[in-house]
Amino acid sequence: MLDGGIPILRVNAAGILAKVPGQGQADDIARVLAHDEEVRHLYLTAVTSRVCAVDWTTAGRIASQPAAYARRADFLAARFAKEALNPRDSGARWCSSVMLRELSPMIGRSPA
Repeated sequence: MLDGGIPILRVNAAGILAKVPGQGQADDIARVLAHDEEVRHLYLTAVTSRVCAVDWTTAGRIASQPAAYARRADFLAARFAKEALNPRDSGARWCSSVMLRELSPMIGRSPA
């Protein structure tokens, strides 16, 4: 998770540790997601794809530019809000909270 040579190795390690029962690894997972841009993007994309039921390419776009999806902000926020309470994946909780922060200015606004 910290020193894997390629991002997919680091994100897979983080994903495994994020699902270990209890909260022992949650702080470590949060630190990695906050500081490793490549891991963060892959994890955000994976969570977005699963939670919002969209394909990988669309999920990557949403994760990279949530403001581009302002018309869907309420839908996305509802999905991420539910996932933010997931007791089985500290990484998904972290990612969902980040996405909620990014979407918050758009929630409840009428589409233009």
